[in-house]
Amino acid sequence: MKIINPLIKNISGIGLGIICSLLIVASGCRREEFMPPAEGSQVPYADTVRITLKEALAQSPAKLFYLAWQRSHMDIMLAAVATQPGGYTILALSDEALQAGGYTAAKLQSMDPKDIDSLLLFYTLRGRIDAAALKGRSDNLITLSLLKKPELRGMPDPDKDKSFSDYLYYFKQHLQVREKQTYVNGKVVGSGISIPAKDGYIWLLDKMVPKPDKTLLQVVEADGRFTMLLELMQRRDALYKKIYEEATGWPASHARFSQFHAWELRINPVTEEEEDINVLFTTIFLPTNEAFKAAGFNTVDDLMAFNERRGLPQYVDWSMKGLFATDSLLDFHINWGYIQNGRNSDYPRNISFPVFYSNMFGSSTMPRLMLQPSLKDPNGVDYVDDTYYMPLEFSKDAAGKTLVKVKGSGAPAAMVTESDIPTFMGPLHVVDRLLIPKGYKLN
Repeated sequence: MKIINPLIKNISGIGLGIICSLLIVASGCRREEFMPPAEGSQVPYADTVRITLKEALAQSPAKLFYLAWQRSHMDIMLAAVATQPGGYTILALSDEALQAGGYTAAKLQSMDPKDIDSLLLFYTLRGRIDAAALKGRSDNLITLSLLKKPELRGMPDPDKDKSFSDYLYYFKQHLQVREKQTYVNGKVVGSGISIPAKDGYIWLLDKMVPKPDKTLLQVVEADGRFTMLLELMQRRDALYKKIYEEATGWPASHARFSQFHAWELRINPVTEEEEDINVLFTTIFLPTNEAFKAAGFNTVDDLMAFNERRGLPQYVDWSMKGLFATDSLLDFHINWGYIQNGRNSDYPRNISFPVFYSNMFGSSTMPRLMLQPSLKDPNGVDYVDDTYYMPLEFSKDAAGKTLVKVKGSGAPAAMVTESDIPTFMGPLHVVDRLLIPKGYKLN
């Protein structure tokens, strides 16, 4: 006689007594189906979980996902990699989610198993991430999937004792469970339902998680909303180069904006080869063409004229002095306010900034999110902590839309019109107004 699938729901797990009760109730049922356990207090499952991760997956509602697993090399690959604490965590997609993504049973049956491997590795995470690990979090738990991008290098190899001997790029998943909703990379993709197993854990998802497939620059270039921003940055670079070369008679070595801000793969300026770490991470809020127009700049010519009025950089005493006015204007869009806070450098960015998604905008952790730790000696004379924390503040309007502005600025807040656009470097959030620095004058 068939019995009910031993699925487990919600954050606290399920105890042996409840499992037994479910088995008794199900013993008279001849239909194999998913029935969630009763709500209420539950004792920790601890030593009561007897089934393996694969067995739990086989008995779950994620039938197409299990079909994909059977056609893959996942069992072999999991056995071959280093043992993870408590096993692995699987983000198991529902049949509806896979079908919506074009992965029907027929499609899965016809796919090359290596392509199925890539699909499943993206949804398989290192270590056991159970309900207790996500319960009550105001931030996201950042996890590493098992899928890597061979040509990218952005983090130490987690499987090497000498962690900085090699750099790899693993796709990350940012997890949170709140009010019976499962968030992955900022979006609600499940109902907080999970299944424990003795060698891992499963979270059931109702939607697929978008996977980055472009650099930040490639995403911006493909999006028609940012044409003014791109043209401005290109013309700004060309003018900087012209000023330098006319003053010195030598070719300018200044990195183009996309290299300077690490919107593309990083290249060594001397060897012109890719850096050992060729991907730096960030979270970025970019203004649309309409955002410039709302500030009175209807064309890129208007923005370049604004630079002229404010004064251009000059070559003085063997070096370039000064910046463009639009560098300061866009400081919180492309440089996290480093100019305004006296942290700007003449060298391309070489550090990553925090990555965060839209589900954290209103989080209590945001004001204390650290962008750069203090570089001063805490034992030094007259030590002052100059740690650089989140310079933006977030709120909601009457319609529930997210608003963002620079802390202390009197300028109108910008609305986040789209969030969590995936790139290799991190999420892109779109805003409809410029993030005007505190005290900055447009006239």
